[in-house]
Amino acid sequence: MVRHLEAVYEQGILRPLEPLVLAEHQRVRLTIEEKTAPLIWESARPVNERREELQWLARESGPYAGEWVALDGPNLVAHDERLAIVSAAAKAAGVSEPFFASVPRDQDTPFGGW
Repeated sequence: MVRHLEAVYEQGILRPLEPLVLAEHQRVRLTIEEKTAPLIWESARPVNERREELQWLARESGPYAGEWVALDGPNLVAHDERLAIVSAAAKAAGVSEPFFASVPRDQDTPFGGW
């Protein structure tokens, strides 16, 4: 009898993805057909590392301490103390994937040691 089933190779062992009805120690013949499957984190879209936004925060965020900012690349889209206001403004500006960040006040900066 010929059956086709899928298995996963893990730590040196082929693990069937469905139950097998076999007698203990029964010998079988395997034909292996490799299937390539995309990794779950792969995407058709390139990864946006948000470097421009992070650089803007490092250089330009000082005047916005205590506020939320919405950025689109190196461009400030909106700022306010309330995230909902900033989010609505970014949406109204037509920014499809804004970067939101809360700019800490000086006293909000965590203590880093002695």
